[in-house]
Amino acid sequence: MPETSIAVLFPGQGAFYGRALADLRDEFPEVGPVLAEIGDAARPLLGDRAVDQLFATRTPDTEQLLREAPEALQLAIYAVSTATYAVLRARGLRPNVLIGHSLGEIAALVAAGAFTPAEGAEIVCHRSIALREAGLGDAYMAAIGTDASRAQRLVDLVGDPLTGIAVENHAGQTVLSGRAETLDTIGRLAAVLKIDFARLKSPYAFHSPLLGPAAEKFAARIADIRQRPLETTVHSPIIGRAYEDADRLTELLAGHFTARVRFGDTVRELAGTGVSVFVESGALDALSRITGRIVESPVTTVPTLLPEAGGAAVLRQALDRLASVGAVAVGSGGGSSADQLRAALLSDVPAEDFEAFWNGRGVEVRAFAREAYLTYLGAKEEEPSVGASLNGSANGSVNGSLNGSANGSVAVVDRDTLVRQLADIYAEALEYPAEVFEEATDLEAELGVDSVKQTELLVRVGNRYELPPRPSDVRPAAYNTLGKIADLIIASGGSA
Repeated sequence: MPETSIAVLFPGQGAFYGRALADLRDEFPEVGPVLAEIGDAARPLLGDRAVDQLFATRTPDTEQLLREAPEALQLAIYAVSTATYAVLRARGLRPNVLIGHSLGEIAALVAAGAFTPAEGAEIVCHRSIALREAGLGDAYMAAIGTDASRAQRLVDLVGDPLTGIAVENHAGQTVLSGRAETLDTIGRLAAVLKIDFARLKSPYAFHSPLLGPAAEKFAARIADIRQRPLETTVHSPIIGRAYEDADRLTELLAGHFTARVRFGDTVRELAGTGVSVFVESGALDALSRITGRIVESPVTTVPTLLPEAGGAAVLRQALDRLASVGAVAVGSGGGSSADQLRAALLSDVPAEDFEAFWNGRGVEVRAFAREAYLTYLGAKEEEPSVGASLNGSANGSVNGSLNGSANGSVAVVDRDTLVRQLADIYAEALEYPAEVFEEATDLEAELGVDSVKQTELLVRVGNRYELPPRPSDVRPAAYNTLGKIADLIIASGGSA
């Protein structure tokens, strides 16, 4: 098999969900020591409360951390990326290049050996403290659904030198950063022009001139942290080239506060040099989807930690996919190797054909298997036992009924509130602005959400609202709008 050129992507803001760290810690033994090292380094700087989040069974979700503990959120994002890479590395992954997206550059430099995980944690903590102490005023970041050229024209029209382009992701998405009043004005202009505009889950207006004072404080705080020679190439979308051992990395990291991220240019450049596999080391799959939008030639994108089916299961699947291209050891996912799967499912199919099938449709097969399993569980719960009433199971529940909740009562849920909540859930998962999700918007026909992703999102909705399993003959296409999904939740007695 020819050598595969691999890049690992380290995400930034928003790359987190409540069980991400627990999913890793519970399943992969190498994660515990990494988190302990990060926690020991961060505790003197952020305190016990922020650090203890790393070891909780379930960390508060991104929204809550953003409101109540933004410093803990930044540390958690870094910890997830660093711990995930420890798993990939332990199973033999040796990438050709590492790419960090904003905050993710710290994790990328740690992965390359320039800093230890503890030193990376110190850098992340000092970064957060410098931002807090700078007192930056009312500012935020927003994604606008157009290319950098058109976004710049809108910024120029408003004419605020402290607000500008922060990130160039792809032709359909640019990120702006700056003063709230200015961005609010740009948002209103975008609405008139029918351009998507959405505020991002970021505690500060990164990559804008507003952060100049904070950059100076940050540089002073980390000046004494010593770097080591890079063991793996790290290509920076901010400085527009690979880091070199002669670079003063702490000074460059401080300069990131006010510099633009040209992620699209970096991915295109590396794809042009032959990189064909992009592995996302962190929670969710934002960079995987962005990379798929950027590169015109076929590439493989491999997210590693998603909440839909349990992060550890997704990471094991990612390891199996990487094993199929020779990037990690076969069977390193901790479960079935490709050969074992073929023997169990399609023993009469040639190995090469099964590998091609699994790489192309494995996610869909797993989603179908999970749906079938949930249906099986629902059928077991509905089986009456001796003494059970006709309307409930042995313990009196009516979990299988479309009209009852888990305790047999009908939950009262406001439909408009449900639709708004669902819009937020789908917007976060698909990286679309929440405004595009109207009650009657067709998820596939209008937004291009395929049946596999719809199945995954319905599982997430089912868990969120504690819904009973769907009947086996009901397909995701039956719930192709948020209005229909809201009606399902209400009919099923979902818990808001």
